[in-house]
Amino acid sequence: MRRWLGSMIAADPRLELVGTAASAQEARRIIKETNPDVLTLDVEMPEMDGIEFLSHLMRLRPMPVVMLSGALRKNGEQAKRARALGAAACVQKPTIPTPEALAKLCDSIVAAARQDGSDDQPRWHATDKVILFGASTGGVTALETILPQLPVHGPPVVVAQHMPNGFLDRFIERLDRQLPQSVDFAEPDDRLEAGDIRIAPAIDMQTTLNWHSGAWHVRSFPRGREDRFCPSVDVLFGSAAPWGAQVGAALLTGIGNDGAKGMLMLRRNGARTLAQSERSCAVYGMPAAALAMDAVEEECDVENIGTRLSDLLIQDGQTA
Repeated sequence: MRRWLGSMIAADPRLELVGTAASAQEARRIIKETNPDVLTLDVEMPEMDGIEFLSHLMRLRPMPVVMLSGALRKNGEQAKRARALGAAACVQKPTIPTPEALAKLCDSIVAAARQDGSDDQPRWHATDKVILFGASTGGVTALETILPQLPVHGPPVVVAQHMPNGFLDRFIERLDRQLPQSVDFAEPDDRLEAGDIRIAPAIDMQTTLNWHSGAWHVRSFPRGREDRFCPSVDVLFGSAAPWGAQVGAALLTGIGNDGAKGMLMLRRNGARTLAQSERSCAVYGMPAAALAMDAVEEECDVENIGTRLSDLLIQDGQTA
């Protein structure tokens, strides 16, 4: 596996493989000799496991690390511990060497190398931003198009998608496999970090956001008697309205008008607000309702929403 991964990494024109190691002791020696920009680190190693090695490495010689494992789920306990210790990404080893799987692995390594700002990509100096999405019918396909457009280390993302909780759980598992970011349910008292993608659960508890102590935090409360939807886009959007200048929001395809009132509140408080264009919607209900209320700053085709929203927030951060 080590030789195979090494050959795949070396084949990427963006990367240069400077060494491989079979153990922690060998890894220490090669790191000293080659001073690599990024280390890929397996959780399972002889002598010392990868998590323990990571803790020593980050204390003595901090550097970007991509954790690899055949059984590493990005939201599992090992992955959470690795990220807490400073790992840049947690990636499952490709079990089938498809070009897509190998490209994602190499993309994660490149993204880790760019964490220090040495690349020419826009950097997120404004860490107070958050991106919100609301969607219903057709939203899964729209989100699978939009989310890969977002910066890996950009503002946290929170999504309210009308769908039963069991389907949301499977949707999260699929996104977590496909994206380098951490994807999970939005849990009460979660402190959102850069790059987090959180999906509001559908369990008769409404998901809201609160900004305090220099970070966005998830809050939840019981579904109201008059709440037609749970999760509710209006409730999510409206909760962030007091901090509108820190928010970018997009209302995607769906039946009805959920999200229109919340988006209007956001826009009135300085948020950047987009709606999916009619020609790219499966159902042009929710975006049309928001447009009719003058809650929408711009309409965009689904292929451009993620990039456009990121650009607007970067501009705001640079002028703040």
